[in-house]
Amino acid sequence: MNMAKSDWLSKRSRGVHLTIRDIDCLDFDTERFAKDLNELGVNVLSFFCAGYVTVHPTNLSIRKSPFLGDRDLTGDIVKAVQSYDIRAVAAMDLSLIPGNAALEHPEWCSCDHEGKPYKANQDLGDFYIACPLSGYQNEYLAEILREIVMRYEVDGIKFGGGSYGFSSYGNGICHCARCREAFGAYAGSQIPVKEDWNDPVWGTFQRWRQQRVVERSKFLYDLVKSLDPNMPVMCNSVCFGETGWTTKGALDIEGMAAYIDAVQVEAQTRIRVEGDSSHWDFLLWPAEEANFLDNVSDHQPWVLASYFQAWPWRRNAVPPAEQKVYMAQIYANGGNAILNLSGGPIEGHQDQRGFPAVKSLYHFVADNQEYYNDDRSGANVAIVYSQDTLFYYGKEKPKLNYVDAIRGIELALSDNHIPFDIISDAVVKKGNLGKYRAIILPSTACMSEETAAALSQYAKNGGSVIATFETSLFDTDGSKRSDFLLANLLGASYISTNSVMGEENGVYKQSYLNVQNSSHPLLDRLGDTTVIPASNAYCRVTADKEFVVPLTLSAPFRVFPEGQSYTLELDTGIPMLIAREHAGGGRTVYFPGQQDTAFARYGYPDWALLLVNAVLWTTRERLPLQVEGPETLVATLRVQEQRRLVHLVNVNGGRRMFRQLIPARDVTISLPLGDDFVPQRAFRLSDHSPLAMIREEDAVSVVVSSILDYDVVVFE
Repeated sequence: MNMAKSDWLSKRSRGVHLTIRDIDCLDFDTERFAKDLNELGVNVLSFFCAGYVTVHPTNLSIRKSPFLGDRDLTGDIVKAVQSYDIRAVAAMDLSLIPGNAALEHPEWCSCDHEGKPYKANQDLGDFYIACPLSGYQNEYLAEILREIVMRYEVDGIKFGGGSYGFSSYGNGICHCARCREAFGAYAGSQIPVKEDWNDPVWGTFQRWRQQRVVERSKFLYDLVKSLDPNMPVMCNSVCFGETGWTTKGALDIEGMAAYIDAVQVEAQTRIRVEGDSSHWDFLLWPAEEANFLDNVSDHQPWVLASYFQAWPWRRNAVPPAEQKVYMAQIYANGGNAILNLSGGPIEGHQDQRGFPAVKSLYHFVADNQEYYNDDRSGANVAIVYSQDTLFYYGKEKPKLNYVDAIRGIELALSDNHIPFDIISDAVVKKGNLGKYRAIILPSTACMSEETAAALSQYAKNGGSVIATFETSLFDTDGSKRSDFLLANLLGASYISTNSVMGEENGVYKQSYLNVQNSSHPLLDRLGDTTVIPASNAYCRVTADKEFVVPLTLSAPFRVFPEGQSYTLELDTGIPMLIAREHAGGGRTVYFPGQQDTAFARYGYPDWALLLVNAVLWTTRERLPLQVEGPETLVATLRVQEQRRLVHLVNVNGGRRMFRQLIPARDVTISLPLGDDFVPQRAFRLSDHSPLAMIREEDAVSVVVSSILDYDVVVFE
């Protein structure tokens, strides 16, 4: 059945990705599988067909499932799903080389510094780790692709992250002949033996790997197009939300997105358990990734979420209440959800409880397709993400050193229903920032001269800038400057970086931000207090005389014993909040401390209030959306021609994993009126029921009585 191969790229879609296990080949019912996908509401399927498990007849040195026999499962799946008008995308993961192929071609393997091939962990079986520059992922890949593209009428080719990144199942440091030669030509030195950020060669090696990953994605794209110019190419990756894979694999998703047709990123895990230790992943991770890619790529982003609890439990479904709102965040931020199934076909899953939640979401999107196509973000505030800062400032601890700052801002704005975009410093450099009233720099430490110049020009043109901590204190390679590159814009000159608790001397201490001007708008709604907790580190600075300083730092003092818990040195005079109005109409707010990081980790509300007040003050409260509802109601604004769409995702499920959701009730939504937009009606997508619209002089508002999990309010 011939179908247009690329039409799925331009529409908001509902996906499933299937990992086919060896055992699934024994009795895989393709007709039942296709029917189940259709009933689930799926219109795009990607499935692993080649690599460490191959599910079609082949004479190539790739591992064919021992249960396959003479069956062509790839062909059967493609035919079956396309009969239901579901696009079939053939996926492959080339990170592992079967033992027999590795023995025949040891030059395909990633090697240690002694030239010995890296063997995969014993529990993975008889596999070796492939090098992205090796013949296996280059010349031999051409043979693998030719077999698939020429034999099957697939609607796209997808590459797993191990097909171009450096870290899958290994340490990401390859000393094979190709890598040694390529890095030697690039840097004139040898590849480091281990990760060591005190070794300048390590930073150079990281930069080289990032460039190779982007080149690899372009190579894969060109290779597929050489076989079929109309064949869509999709790559799977991560962005800053998964720091381990991003930094160890040297993945540059924005660079990759410039070449490939469709970008997929992963937001799979909920909780990670290893022995007695565990940690939860970020609940708003899917929103974060869709938001970022929607603003740095011209392609619609795909975000992959697991059906199962992970890690390590891959046979039990995520509770339905959490699954639906987890995946709904993707659609609310301009993306397409794709559900990861690692347990074989739907019918064979031992835990069926999660599928109704996915079905509910996918049918909602399918039934309201016109409200998802060709939409764009309506936010006028942007948070900047810097990959250089993640790599060269984050170093061994990128999440703790950097990502927590971004997420503190995200949470503060999300809790207060302020729409925002996440953009990269590459977007900032281009200078097309006119849609934003405020740009936020959460400890954007590594900054280039070009980015700084673009921000300065943006401020001269009337834009506002909010920055925290060590923003612009380092160059793009992580070398520390003597002063902030944005010193003039921030109104601060750098002296040193210190702990708010002072010197380590074995005394358990406390420290505070002292209110110096309670009437300043940046301290609005603070209430009857003169102190705010001080946490983490801060930059000791001198403030420009033209700037105001509403907050200063107290002297740290002991916590115990309580009878001696006081200080006679009440205030240091050190600025902790610096603000200024500019002649061009913009405003600047600089926080020398880490209120963003502290809020992400500890959640004290005053820190979020300071950040939100900074946004309100710098935008002059001209926001495109106002929502009165619980903090756990995530609201985003999407724009279509003569339509405004307010996506509402209720994540009020209590302790994770969510077992039930508590409805958000009597939620008021207000939109400002403009010359180009005067809505005539409002309604809910869930049932298309009309909402009474109250029209004021400069805004319209509606009240939504109850939101259980996900809904969209349409103004048109």
